[in-house]
Amino acid sequence: MDKRGCAMKRLLMICLLVPLLAFAAPAPVSFDFAAVSLVTFAQATFKSILGRDYVISPDVVAMDRKITISVKKIDVSEVPDFVESLLKAQGIRVTERGGVYFLDAYKVSLDQVVQDELGTSSKKDQSKKVAYIADADDVGPAREVDSRQMREINRVDADADSVMYVPQNRTAEFVVLVLNSAFGGHVAQAAGSQVVLTARKERLKKIVALADVLDRPARLVDVSASFVEVSKNSSQGRGISLIASVLGAKFGVSLGSVNSGSALSLKNTNFELVIDALNNDGRFKQVSNSRVVGDENERMSLTVGDETPTISSTGKDNSGNAIQNVVYRPSGVILDVLPKVLGSGKISLAIDGQISSFQATVTGVSGSPTLVKRQVKTSVTLADGEVLLIGGLNDTKALESTSGLAFLPASWSAKSGSKLQTDLVLILSAKVAQ
Repeated sequence: MDKRGCAMKRLLMICLLVPLLAFAAPAPVSFDFAAVSLVTFAQATFKSILGRDYVISPDVVAMDRKITISVKKIDVSEVPDFVESLLKAQGIRVTERGGVYFLDAYKVSLDQVVQDELGTSSKKDQSKKVAYIADADDVGPAREVDSRQMREINRVDADADSVMYVPQNRTAEFVVLVLNSAFGGHVAQAAGSQVVLTARKERLKKIVALADVLDRPARLVDVSASFVEVSKNSSQGRGISLIASVLGAKFGVSLGSVNSGSALSLKNTNFELVIDALNNDGRFKQVSNSRVVGDENERMSLTVGDETPTISSTGKDNSGNAIQNVVYRPSGVILDVLPKVLGSGKISLAIDGQISSFQATVTGVSGSPTLVKRQVKTSVTLADGEVLLIGGLNDTKALESTSGLAFLPASWSAKSGSKLQTDLVLILSAKVAQ
């Protein structure tokens, strides 16, 4: 009877333990990635760890940043939040629609806002809504400030007042960044397209005054750029010097200053006249002619060409499956400009221009083409309407030719070689649009 009782007890214990084991917490998850691309990390986590259906946008695929992670024993329930917050910190937003998770890139406001040379502009009458929140029952957007932000605001000063400021010409993020940098703390908080300002009354007047100065309308800047290829021989010197002699004879005027043979400032002329003069000479080939108009302090980009698939990285996921990260890279004529209008009326340009093309890879990653480019990346300051020539992008190609009679063996033919030298010159001009 005792033996039977012991057996029954053991059976009862087993029956109780089996459900507990079945519902035991799953093992923690560890992450160990060394210098993998963000796309590879996203694919591995969403497919192998989270088991989610996902779509990765081209903007995310084009990212070439790498990340290294070594994190031990994260609770399974915390993994989705951990992965999504990590991707968000890298500029990748995760949204779920119909059970499918979409990964797309979004611009961090500070990258847009920190184009911080404001320039100056003519004053215009600007109507601003500055309402005390305590008295403004009709100011709905004030309630867009979440509770965490309001706690930060209230922490500034117990005697502080809060007002709602409505920018007319600048983004709320821009105004917030500059005001907090100037006055410190959390004097400004974005609330949708509006800004909550918090400080004591005397200080608040100064903050509003600076916000008015910041909120001036941006001016339009008209940027013209053209790449001209100069064919020459070794006796003709630099391509930019050849252009200088041609334009000097054409216009019969002073061409300004020549710096080390690589830059030339043109006075008393305009962009269109320079291009027309060079187009009439067979030694000059106009590769591109670009024009872009946009607000000052805003980056402008123009691309004329193709996007070619290239292999950026290869590897394996946690299941051992081969992963090949394909990125579409642009080629052709690419122009990227950031204009800033200075107080003197001059225009500062941060410019990145290139002429590029893809060729078959001889050495390197098999199956992925090689990008061949000539690029100039610099910052210059021009007078309104001034034309600047930037040279120094030289290229030499070896040419071979064969001469002989068609009925004779090829070995009897005479071979000769020559070199084709070209200079790529960037012609640049900018003016404030009226």
